[in-house]
Order: sequence, then structure tokens, then C-alpha cells
Amino acid sequence: MNFDLGEDDRLLVEGVREFCEREIAPHAAAWDEAEAMPEDLPARLAELGLLGMELPEETGGVGLSAVAGAAVVAELARASAAVALSVAAHNALVVGYVHRCATAEQRDRCLPPLVDGRWLGAFALSEPAAGTDATALETVARKAGNDYVLSGRKTTITHGTRAGLYLVAARIETGDGPIGTFAVEADRPGIEKTRVPTLGMCACDVGDVTFADVRVPASGLLGTPGESWRDLKAVLDRGRINVAAMATGIAHAAFEAARDYAKERRQFGRPIADFQAIQWKLADMATRLEAARLLVMQAAAAHDAGLRVRELAARAKVFAAETAVDAANDAVQIHGGYGYTREYPVERYLRDARLCGIGEGTNDVMRLLVGRAVARRFGGGAQA
Repeated sequence: MNFDLGEDDRLLVEGVREFCEREIAPHAAAWDEAEAMPEDLPARLAELGLLGMELPEETGGVGLSAVAGAAVVAELARASAAVALSVAAHNALVVGYVHRCATAEQRDRCLPPLVDGRWLGAFALSEPAAGTDATALETVARKAGNDYVLSGRKTTITHGTRAGLYLVAARIETGDGPIGTFAVEADRPGIEKTRVPTLGMCACDVGDVTFADVRVPASGLLGTPGESWRDLKAVLDRGRINVAAMATGIAHAAFEAARDYAKERRQFGRPIADFQAIQWKLADMATRLEAARLLVMQAAAAHDAGLRVRELAARAKVFAAETAVDAANDAVQIHGGYGYTREYPVERYLRDARLCGIGEGTNDVMRLLVGRAVARRFGGGAQA
């Protein structure tokens, strides 16, 4: 597979790197402390094309490949994992689902405000009883004249309290009915939002959202009931590549911080980078980071080629997520006591990295998907 970026994609990724170094990285710690990003940040990201980066140009996007999109997410995460999470979830899960499943009229209504920064998108799938088992949905949409009435609660939703548009997965009519996905504007009566404090990525809004008899026009139903679960799994596969890319960005930041500190910190009359114990940690960090990047690029390139990516995305996500946690943990260790303080960014990298093994499918589920795929290739095993 060819992982090389085209000239236009390469220039955009370089522009994102420069923007991150100038506009995001210097403020990431303050945003983390405040548990909020600037209100105008979505509009600034939209100016770079990052809120519709993989949409075709004819629908208002930039038309990036998945390989280039993963590179963008990694650059964002290197500066601020919270910003990367916001952009990644918005693009892969919300914009991607609308583009995949919506009618032309629905796209015309939903995509422009999502792409230009007026709306952030929220993918409202997880529920108190439906996390890893996402089919255990209890949110129900009942037909009422020309509308549907949504009732249910969604938990730990990215952009939960800040979204302009929710994509809400619900059972149609009854608790065992087919799954449908609805585009719901955030200003509809009956939507209640609560911010959820998190361990890491604190600048990115995460919230619980309750839909208390929220009326949605029938035109808000995206796609065909009964096929939504297939479509949801497809966008989750794409989203997992972004989570893996985000993990490589965190690991990259942790490696750079550890390397630079080890070159400057002196003990016993010389830089600690001269000691074998530190060199081995840096060697392992660099090796695993490169391996994680290659797994991400492999999955993204397969997506660009139109291939099935469930196993590749799962492999990339589980390896990159664990690489990020280990790299951040080693970075804290190399910093010693300073690493445990907020004077240096490595404690934030460790907090941020922990989400990568949970969001959009836990590492345990990723291993299950990979294991099933491997078993099938050798003549057995259930469907992934």
C-alpha cells in the first residue's frame, strides 16, 4: 500500500501543523485547566477545512483521503488531544454518517452548518445499558402523525452539551424494534444536557443528554430503519482509525517531551539521556510509535481503497492506544517528580491517552474483533 500524501494533502497537513504550533499547543494546558475551548475555535478550524475534511469538494468539503485525515488528527493530538477528539468525532461519526446515509435534501440541511462551524456534531449512541453492547438500546422513537417522538438517555457523548446537531440512535416504536438514526437539532424542546467531568481531554465537552418526548419530523430519519446498525458499525470502523491516529499524536508528544527533558536534565554530572535505562525507554517509545503509525496508515489506506477495514482499524486502535498510554507513562517516569506535577505536560498526556483504549470500542472489544477475524481465516469463529 502507498501511504504517501498527494501534494495538496501534504500542504494541508503542513498548514495544520503550523496552525497547531501557533494557535493550539501554547494554550492546551490552559484549556485543559479551564475544561473548555474558546467559543470561536470551531469557526477557526472550519476556515482550515477541518470540519468537513473528508467530504467531497462538491458537497462543501476538502476531499482529504483517510490517510491525510489520519495525519491531520495526529497533528492535532500532538498539540491538544481534546481538540483532536472534537475534530475526529465530528468528522468520522457525524459528518461521515450524514454523507453516507442522508438524502440530498437532508445533506443540504445538515452539512453546511456542520462544515462551516455553526454546528458541532454529536454522535448519540451510548446509553447507561448500551455501551459495549450497543444493540441494547433503550431509547425509543414512536411515530406520532408526521413526527417521531424520541424518549431516552444518552451518556458520555462528545459535544454532549455543546452540539448543534445530534445523531440519535433509537429503536423504532418498541424496545425490540429496528434501529433508526435521527438528525435532531439541539434547540428542539425536551432536550436536557449535563456536562460530565472527565479524567482527560478535559477541554472537549462530554455530556449526558436526555431526550424527553422530543418531537422530530419524519424527515429527520436518516437512512432506512433496520439498516442503521450496519451503517453505525461502518462509521465506527472509520472513527476507530481516527482514535488510533489520535493516540499516535499523544505518543509523539510524550516521546518528544521525554527526549527533550532527558537531554536537558543532568544528574551525576551528565544528561540523564546518557544513561542506558533512559535510552532503552526512549528506544521502545520510538519503535512502538513508528509501528503504531504504520498500522494507522495501513488501515486508512485500506479505507481509501474501499476495502473492509474492521480488523485493520481494530488492530491499529488497540496497539496505538496502548502505545500512547505506555509512552505517556514512560514520559512521566523520565521526568521523575516533575512529571507528576502540572508544571510539565506529560501528566496531561497520560490522562488524555487513557481514553483511546475506551472510546469507540474498548481494547477488549478490539481484540475480540481481531481474534474473530483471525479465527475465520483459519476455518472457524463467529462473525465480527
